[in-house]
Amino acid sequence: MNRRNVFKKTDVAWGVLFVVAVFASLGLGATRGLEWSLVKELRLPRTLLAFAVGAALSIGGTILQSLFKNPLCEPYTLGVSSGATLGAVIGSSLGLNTLFFGLSPSALVGALLFSGILWLVSRMRRLSSSTLLLVGIMLGFLGSSWVAVWMTLADPAGIQSALGWLLGDLSRAETTNALFMNGAVALIFLGVYRDHRGYDVLLMGEEEAVSVGLDLRAFRIKTILWTSLLVSVAVSLAGMIGFVGLIVPQLVRRSGSALHRRVLPLSALVGGTVLIIADTVSRTIAAPYELPVGVVTAIAGAPFFIALLFFGKRNRES
Repeated sequence: MNRRNVFKKTDVAWGVLFVVAVFASLGLGATRGLEWSLVKELRLPRTLLAFAVGAALSIGGTILQSLFKNPLCEPYTLGVSSGATLGAVIGSSLGLNTLFFGLSPSALVGALLFSGILWLVSRMRRLSSSTLLLVGIMLGFLGSSWVAVWMTLADPAGIQSALGWLLGDLSRAETTNALFMNGAVALIFLGVYRDHRGYDVLLMGEEEAVSVGLDLRAFRIKTILWTSLLVSVAVSLAGMIGFVGLIVPQLVRRSGSALHRRVLPLSALVGGTVLIIADTVSRTIAAPYELPVGVVTAIAGAPFFIALLFFGKRNRES
């Protein structure tokens, strides 16, 4: 396929939408007409953080859906987010709110702990991708159950603080953590993009991928590692934000070529754009109050996903 044909006209439209979303995010809010110095201090870091978190979730969703050949996979499927949330809830309840580059250490430790368990499981020989997926789902249930237990026994003040992690929250955005998050996502993206041909091969199926020389076990471990890093950093900064990593990869694939040379960078762009829009809506729709951004993505994402499935099925039948 000609390299020039990999990128479609719709990609330009996504780029335009990104620019519009950025300007809307910087210009809209509970307080209008802010001076540029205040916009740079208050809104720009939040816009940058929203883009990085959305890009991280979308990249993770893209590679997981390719690895498991399951359109219902998303970064939270593997249970890493539940580990991060559990760590954040425990940290909030115990007053361990000291941040490092905007990251919650307790959330990061929880995510890395669950990632380590998943990594150890993925190293087992003769382990199918479906079994690994089920292990991730069970880890998610385990983490969510312990979150419920801890919140039942914790102090009410700690519970209130922990709700921000459960519903998604970008209000902790600062220039330092926004730049850190963008840098981390960019580095991880470069590592993922180097393997774009491997994800193309996986679209043919695991047996076909192995037959052409792909080391499936090593590739699976690498994908788990990349996804765990993306989710660990995203959740420790912004909490649980659903549907972005589920919908965006499918939306990108349906808009043109399925080659990951195109799908990966476009998923990052669209995911970041979607979360910027969701965050702008969360700050403005009920001003001067602010809705959790995870609630906005769920309210908009659930019916959109149903419509995507319905129209996709109807197009295949026609």
